[in-house]
Amino acid sequence: MKDKLFAAMLLAFSCVLLTNAQKERSTDLSYLFPEPKSWDFGLQVNQGLERSSYSNFQGTGGFSQTDGITRLAFFAQYQINKNSNLKMELSAGLYYRLAPTISIQYGYQFAPRWTAYGGLAVEYAGSYNFYDGRENNPQYRSVMPRFQLGVRYQASKSIFIDLRYEGDILKRTQLQNLSTSRGRIHTVTLGMGIKF
Repeated sequence: MKDKLFAAMLLAFSCVLLTNAQKERSTDLSYLFPEPKSWDFGLQVNQGLERSSYSNFQGTGGFSQTDGITRLAFFAQYQINKNSNLKMELSAGLYYRLAPTISIQYGYQFAPRWTAYGGLAVEYAGSYNFYDGRENNPQYRSVMPRFQLGVRYQASKSIFIDLRYEGDILKRTQLQNLSTSRGRIHTVTLGMGIKF
């Protein structure tokens, strides 16, 4: 009788341990993705829409337009700890508005595959000027500070999907039709990246 009682208790205890281990395994997805390296390098392509809105200094007129944009970025990402990382990007447009940009982003992993991030960027905005018909058109080349907000989804160990919003911190100056205008550019992109 004692042997049967002992065997039943051992069986019950084993079941409890296995159930506990299964619960921990089902909520912890770290076995899918090994512990990240300190540094990752990679390539990212983002495609989206860019909206620019300008008004002249007197407030009597202006214009706005929406354009498609494709940007290619090379990045280096440093894993601070299990949940936090810093990502540095060097990017440029592929065929419209080249605008070379360097940015740094802080990311926080809030779920096993999801990371939210915010960042600051500096863009060389010299290529976004309108020709006003004069032969000697002045160029309003400038360095533009921008902010970034986004979310990344880690689809596999090396591939991720990126949804991002970017906006100008300061107003830009443009020349169009012999009048000077000021405004901002806002960008929404969806992209894919690969870590090497």
